[in-house]
Amino acid sequence: MRLFYYISVAFIAIVLFIACNGRENNEIRKMLARWDTLLEKEPSAISDSLNRIDPGTLSRENRAYYSLLKTIADDKTYYEFKSDSLISKAVDFYHLHEPYGNNYIRALTYQGIVRTRMGITDSTVYEPLKKAENIYHANNNPDLSIGYILHYFLGNTHYYNRNFELADKYFQETLDNAKLKNDSSHIFDAYLAIFWNEMAQSNFVAGKQYLDTLNRFINLSQEANYFILNASSVYYESIGNYSYSLEYVKKQLKVSKQLKENIDIASLYYIVSDRYKNLNQLDSAMLYGQMAIESIADESKNENYLFYENVANIAEKQQNFSMANKYRKQAFELYEKSVKNRLNTQIMELEKKYDLSEAENIALKSQQNTLIIALIALMLAMLASILIMLNIKNRREARIKLMQLEHEAETRAIETKLLEEEANKRDWLIQLYGHISNRLTSLQENFNTLSQRYVSSHPKVYESMYNILHTAESDLREMPKNLIPDENTFTLYTNLTKETAALFNTNEKILLMLLVCKADNRQISTFMNTSIESIRARKSQLKKKMIDHGIDATRFF
Repeated sequence: MRLFYYISVAFIAIVLFIACNGRENNEIRKMLARWDTLLEKEPSAISDSLNRIDPGTLSRENRAYYSLLKTIADDKTYYEFKSDSLISKAVDFYHLHEPYGNNYIRALTYQGIVRTRMGITDSTVYEPLKKAENIYHANNNPDLSIGYILHYFLGNTHYYNRNFELADKYFQETLDNAKLKNDSSHIFDAYLAIFWNEMAQSNFVAGKQYLDTLNRFINLSQEANYFILNASSVYYESIGNYSYSLEYVKKQLKVSKQLKENIDIASLYYIVSDRYKNLNQLDSAMLYGQMAIESIADESKNENYLFYENVANIAEKQQNFSMANKYRKQAFELYEKSVKNRLNTQIMELEKKYDLSEAENIALKSQQNTLIIALIALMLAMLASILIMLNIKNRREARIKLMQLEHEAETRAIETKLLEEEANKRDWLIQLYGHISNRLTSLQENFNTLSQRYVSSHPKVYESMYNILHTAESDLREMPKNLIPDENTFTLYTNLTKETAALFNTNEKILLMLLVCKADNRQISTFMNTSIESIRARKSQLKKKMIDHGIDATRFF
């Protein structure tokens, strides 16, 4: 009983703790949401408020929201980012819990921005921005503020990679978002980005048009005034008007002292020196060139060698060769150091790309395995279908082939039967003709015997009988002429072509047809009313003729 009591008390305590903790998380969530609405106008105040919170005490959801707001606030207060781990945690959380939400788009966007601020220039900057763009455009009701910052940094990424056409596309979208939002600061920033994109392409006419547009924002803020002066200085320097360019740079120097953001004064002094050098005012150029070197705040910057090289060039024009040699030597040492730094940066970028590829490979492995299994199953199903179809087709073709063979066998049987009947008819006709010819021969022999016996006593009877015999003999002689075959009959009986048949005369054709009918020499001699020796001679000549013309004579002889 006591154990049950302890368990009940512990359970109630846990429930109360969870409930209180849930209410506390909800309150923190509402507070972070309020700060989010003020972040655009009061980034410094929100940054201070966020710094007073211990993220370790927050729930996972609130900690992700905190990481996102802290990154945005740091960016707007010009914080120098050393790592992207904070925003990457927010990206990881929203990827799992809000993969199509605005906070995920914001987290991806600022992941790209933070990496840009860190000086990273490889694909790890572009990929989160592009992923954010795809989700943003798939949203039915996109947030214009998110669209503005997202398209601006996409354009910026392409600008620094000299993809000016794509950069212009994204900057124009940035301008559209700013106009729909009716935010003058964002409209100004969009026009400024488009101006620099045109100038990078040496489109000075378009650059001047955008510069005139920017001048309408000169009273927007001191920061805007500074950027307009900088744009004007670069424009006039690009078209060779160094006097105007110098005036705008000097105005920049005055305005820079009133800005919240830390301006690189060394770079401004360098630009003033360069403008004086272009105007051939070497003393002033030397003064500002040395001031630039003295004002270097970050000794590790790769472009510092340019300041020394500038002073060396001015000294050379002043014929001060020892000074020129001194500064040129320093410039070379700094340049050599910057090359090593750039090489190290490139190596780091390659390592990041490799790490990214490894991570992507791990993430895609499961998808690839599933896809491979699905493809194999689909291929097996297709293969089974193909085999079934082939089997059906083969069986159908086999049945058709069997039917054709049966039909051909029946046709051959009918043809064989017809040939046999024809052969029997031919044999009977030959036998009939042979019998008639034998009777005629016997008649002639009897007639000769009777003529010798009665030739003297009955001359008139002999004469009549002789006429009858002569008429029969004449009819027999003319019979082959009356039975001359036409082309179709000849080719049908002999299986010789019409071209081959043209080689033979009438008697040769009759002889060939009799040979096909298996008539012997005696029957042929009687039919053709000649001697057996003549028939033998004719057959020999015909066979030789056929062989000379390349005709197969085996079935005739």
